[in-house]
Amino acid sequence: MLKFGPRIDGYYDVEDQLIHYIRRRAEAAFRRREDERAALTSVAAFEAYRERMRERFLKAIGGLPGEKTKLNAKVTGTLDRGAFTIEKVLYESVPGFPVTANLYVPKSRQGAAPGPAILFVCGHAEVAKAYPGYQKVLIELARDGFVVLAVDPLGQGERFQFIDERSGEQRVNWGTTEHTYAGFQYYLAGMSIARQFVWDGMRGIDYLLTRPEVDAQKIGVTGNSGGGVQSAFLMMAEPRLAAAMPCTFIMDYESYLKTGQPQDGEQNLYASFVDGPDHDDYLTAFAPKPVRVGLAAYDFFPIEGALSAIEKARKLYALYPNGAEQALDYAVAPTTHTYGTVLREAAVNFFRRTLRGEAESFKTVEPETLPPEALWVTERGQVLRSIPECRSVSALLRKEIQLQLPLSPRLQSAETLRADLAAVLGIGEGQPEGEAHWQGAPRARTIYPRIIAEPTVSGYKAEKIFYFSEPDVTAAAILLHPRKPEATGTELLLLPNGTESLGQERARVVALLEQGKRVFVLDVRAVGAVATRGSGRLHIEAHGTEFKLGVDAMKLRTSTLGLRVFDVLRAYDYLSTRKDAGTIGLAGVGNGAAFALYAAALEPGFASLRLESAPISLRAAAEERFYDTERVNFETGAWGLLRVADTVDLLAVLRPRPVHFDRPLGPRGRPLSAEELKVEFLSPAEDVGLLGAKADGWSPSFGGLA
Repeated sequence: MLKFGPRIDGYYDVEDQLIHYIRRRAEAAFRRREDERAALTSVAAFEAYRERMRERFLKAIGGLPGEKTKLNAKVTGTLDRGAFTIEKVLYESVPGFPVTANLYVPKSRQGAAPGPAILFVCGHAEVAKAYPGYQKVLIELARDGFVVLAVDPLGQGERFQFIDERSGEQRVNWGTTEHTYAGFQYYLAGMSIARQFVWDGMRGIDYLLTRPEVDAQKIGVTGNSGGGVQSAFLMMAEPRLAAAMPCTFIMDYESYLKTGQPQDGEQNLYASFVDGPDHDDYLTAFAPKPVRVGLAAYDFFPIEGALSAIEKARKLYALYPNGAEQALDYAVAPTTHTYGTVLREAAVNFFRRTLRGEAESFKTVEPETLPPEALWVTERGQVLRSIPECRSVSALLRKEIQLQLPLSPRLQSAETLRADLAAVLGIGEGQPEGEAHWQGAPRARTIYPRIIAEPTVSGYKAEKIFYFSEPDVTAAAILLHPRKPEATGTELLLLPNGTESLGQERARVVALLEQGKRVFVLDVRAVGAVATRGSGRLHIEAHGTEFKLGVDAMKLRTSTLGLRVFDVLRAYDYLSTRKDAGTIGLAGVGNGAAFALYAAALEPGFASLRLESAPISLRAAAEERFYDTERVNFETGAWGLLRVADTVDLLAVLRPRPVHFDRPLGPRGRPLSAEELKVEFLSPAEDVGLLGAKADGWSPSFGGLA
């Protein structure tokens, strides 16, 4: 079968086009945000802005739990380490959801007046609080007289969240992979897994306040890498903190975007490029309280971005009287990405000065650390293995979905549903000025197609076509004509790898041609002949090319799913100008089925819809403990999509057109049986006849059931 050569047969260089597209939109957003901050010339104006940033942050993470329930804290063991003790602490941030932590208590503080304490939030080390580099920070803070609570984050230390209850095996890799795996389910529900990281830290402060050794007015926070992320988020969300030292994380989005590197699930917040907060906003959220930023000179987080963020933040600190900008400083270590000796010493000295009013005279001594198992809070070193009745992060999300997104469908007009769907996909009127891709001018632009070749393949005439879906965004297609002189219409076909899939999909295409249909095989952006160059990681890897493109689009308040759906709509616009197109049907296979589903929902001109090997319910995937990442990802879903529509909800705008689902897949990626299909799909539709699933005798058809 026919396919394009490199660079659209040499006509256009496309491998960076989506990267450049995202960067152009992001840079325009960064300039708008700079103008917004430049207008802040008084404390009152800044504090109103800061409140907007807090609101946007909380919206992006999906808010925080509404109630502080009992901590049910207990100490499971104590270690005597000479100058201090280490208590093994277990508390519940929400009922049944245990957090493991070590509390370092200097013996000099026992029975003394309450004094300062530090919440230590761990970065991406597998053993978390027991990581030797982190232990050294904790030990030196404790030796200098600080009470320190070191908390295991989700997916690390003793809190792996995807251990199979039956086999006891770890099904999802620890740390960043876990964060992203669960994080995408949170995205679908319009939340971020960051909400749980933040809440665990806030409840850690609640625990510190139960201790007689702790002065409530003198609590600091520090951590590096993922702990730097948590420190920054807590600076935004937690007013009880008095001092903060986020390490090896602070930068700015513009500098990091240029690195092309991904970040894991909790670090990627919806609309943060266009709405904020950016990293300087995390610093100014703390103004005028003291902050020291810990930097590593050779970090993969660009130090140029960190220094830029600090400079921007200092300008806003300076709005406060008495040289308040001096409260924000930084320390640079001549190292790569680590909380090493230089930053450790800087941290102890910073907290000495800001929480105790003492001179920065501390000198580090390389301390002796303990093996991880010596610091275990639980008997078996994992909460899911040691506390069988405890809940997982998946269970927390499932409850939130059931509370916030009831099963009863939204009863709304087709026009309202289409507008809401376009907006959540990021191609609606809710986009910033000049960035709307759905309403008005973008679809009205004239398409100037290039038909660059007209070969005959196996007796079928073909056309190789490319055009611009929107400025500087190339779409490519191969149009095949049936042998019969009079075609019965055109099938717009979306294959898993676009035109690159034609060889494997020959039988499917020939069958359509023999039915007398033209077949228009489309390459939406970053697929097939217009594929984006790889990030150096496998496509299906947790943080590969698709993930990176998806999170960057999400930060722009759009989605790679939505942008591809827009390309399908523009393909419809193009075909509608062809006199030979006739009626236009739409079909999608695999992840292409998602592009087809939402395009058909948005464009009533598509005469029919066929979907093969598509997940039948994103809600089921979000509620499922283990789901299929090859079918449920940024190609098939978007932030907050479940707040507008699951597949069943789209029946209202798909009827009365013929709709067929072939081999519909369950959340774990295998074809559904007829009984499973009824549970996952048909039952909700039957509950409310207004959806139209059964109205007027219309219903979708299904094939290929297991």
